[in-house]
Amino acid sequence: MAPVINPEESVEAYRRRLDGVAYSTYILIMLLVPLKLYCRKRSGGWSNIRLDDYMTVISLLFANGFFYICIIGMRKSLGVHVADITDPIRIVDFLRNVWIANILYTFSISMIKFSVLAFYWRLFSVKAQRMIYIVTVMVMAWLVAILLCVVFNCVPVRAAWDITLTTAKCIPIRSIYLGGSVPNVFLDLVLVLMPLPYVMRLHAPLAQRFMLAGMFALGTFIAVVSLVRLIIFLQIPIATQGDATYNFREIIVWSVVEINIGLVCACLPSLKPVFSMLGITRLFSSGDSRPSNMASPGPNTLPSRIGGVDSKSTRPRKRGATGGMFSTLGGGDEEEDAYSIMDKSVGGKHNAEIELGRVSEESGRRGGRVPEGITVQKNWSVFVDERGSRG
Repeated sequence: MAPVINPEESVEAYRRRLDGVAYSTYILIMLLVPLKLYCRKRSGGWSNIRLDDYMTVISLLFANGFFYICIIGMRKSLGVHVADITDPIRIVDFLRNVWIANILYTFSISMIKFSVLAFYWRLFSVKAQRMIYIVTVMVMAWLVAILLCVVFNCVPVRAAWDITLTTAKCIPIRSIYLGGSVPNVFLDLVLVLMPLPYVMRLHAPLAQRFMLAGMFALGTFIAVVSLVRLIIFLQIPIATQGDATYNFREIIVWSVVEINIGLVCACLPSLKPVFSMLGITRLFSSGDSRPSNMASPGPNTLPSRIGGVDSKSTRPRKRGATGGMFSTLGGGDEEEDAYSIMDKSVGGKHNAEIELGRVSEESGRRGGRVPEGITVQKNWSVFVDERGSRG
């Protein structure tokens, strides 16, 4: 269903609606982005602050710029018909703010997408490198293309807001919005669908996988908002496109929502420690977080002690770590145990090799090959061979 625009809405009523939507979502991002950084630091120290976190902060800076341009810079004229504005300077100021807002919008949306892609790299880089590379190139191409169209919309550039330059050549703004919004919606859908196959193949209870997939699928809302924003623009009659101060009123509302809620969705999967403190993770955790396909060690396969440590003992959990669906999303996503159990027959005797590997990715690359098992960020390795003990 196409969104309904109320032509009878007064300027005061519109401003109250804009303020309600803008300030409520703005408060959310100003709370959640610092909380995301806090959760990262709490889970693994400052070394756990990675590219996706930096991209989120950059996105927040652009989102702040867009927010203030729209809510403060455009406020005096937004929602008012051009015919009711007697001072032409107000129209020039409004059009200049629209030009700046379009640049900030393009950067904000792109940085949010880069943040999500960097987060996917943190989680799925082993299995989804090629896909992440492809989508990253697509987002970069979209950013460059739309940015060039927005900045050089008119020749000379000043003609984008200076209404006294009547001989300037400009690209129709309708073409720019249509050419930018359609790929934007497509990229949003791609970002939503990318992690779902990997999530559903996790060794976790089905309910937990569905909940985790649902968290990633929250990004669908952003694609819907982008589509609504495009539909609203296409509903503007061509004959009234000169009435920019009035026609942009709904586009600004949905643009603010798109950027702010996009940042919220980019932060949510990293807030595990906050959910843990609130007790929410208990709803999604299970009593046994081991992979379902890992057999329990029996007396004939595992020695009673490995390296002087009881094999039945477990390593201490990291502070704030929990089981269940959030166990890999709060900063502890790069620490997993790698158990490789191989039964062999050597010289007619049954021997067991048990290898517990925790080696750094850097050391594996220096050796010219990627180590078998799980790659993590700690540097220790234990190998036990029972062949000599039974001779």
